[in-house]
Amino acid sequence: MGKTPCVRYWGVPNVPPAFLVTDRSHHPLSQPLAKSLGPAFHALATEPLTGVVIVTEDGTILYSNTQMARMLSGPTAKAEDATGKHIGELYAAKFALERLENIRSVLDKSSPLMIRHIWQGYQVYSWVIPLTLDDDTAEALDSKRATQRRVLVISRRVGTEDKPFDLVAGPIEKIDAEVIQLGPLDVLSPRELEVLALLGQGLSAAEIAAVLNRSVKTINTHRENIGKKLKIDDRVKLAMIAQRAGLQLADAEKERV
Repeated sequence: MGKTPCVRYWGVPNVPPAFLVTDRSHHPLSQPLAKSLGPAFHALATEPLTGVVIVTEDGTILYSNTQMARMLSGPTAKAEDATGKHIGELYAAKFALERLENIRSVLDKSSPLMIRHIWQGYQVYSWVIPLTLDDDTAEALDSKRATQRRVLVISRRVGTEDKPFDLVAGPIEKIDAEVIQLGPLDVLSPRELEVLALLGQGLSAAEIAAVLNRSVKTINTHRENIGKKLKIDDRVKLAMIAQRAGLQLADAEKERV
C-alpha cells in the first residue's frame, strides 16, 4: 500500500486529503486569508478537529477558527470569542507567558516549532510557524498591527494511541511545554499522575511497582485512590484517560495552572 498523498503549500506541506472538507467557517477574513495563504489554509481552518490561530508577536489573536476557540474556552465558544483578544485573556498567566516566549523564539529564528502540551486534560500538539502575509491581508487582519511579525499556530488533540504525523517538512524543533493544564486530572497528586501515566502505557501493577520502586500494594492503593478521585473504577477506562492526556512520567513534576 502506498503512502497517503499530501498537499504541499506555504511551508506546511503534509496535510492529508482528509483535511479537504466543506467550508464551515463564516469568519469574514476566511476568504482573504485563503487567497493569501493558499487553498490548504481553507482546508485547515475548516477541519473540525484542528484549531488554527494567527497571533502577533505581542500575543494578540488576529484570527481564530471555531475549533481553536472551543479548545480554549469550551464547546460553545465561537471564533469571535477569541479573535482580537490577547492570549493572556484566554490562558492562565504562566501558560500565556510560556507561549509568548515560544512565539518570539520562532520569529527570531525564522524557524517553525512543535510544542507538546496538555490543556484541559488533553494532549495537544501545536505547530508554530512564522507567517508572511500580503499587505492587503495584513491590513485586513488588523490595521494597527499590520507591520507586526506574526505566526500561524495549528493545534490538534493527539492521544497516545494516535498515529504521529508532522505538518512541517524537514527538521523541526520539538519541545515539551513546562506548564500544563490538567483539567479534571488536577485532583491527582504527582505520584498518582505517575501511576496513571504508566497505566496508560499498559503496565501491570507489578511492572509499575518496579518502575517507581514501590510495593505492589502501594501501587494498588494509588490506583484505587485515582479511581475514587476521578469516579472511575475501571482499569481500561483509566488507561484511556491517561492516553487521551498523553501522560508521561515527566508530566507529574511540571507546573500546573
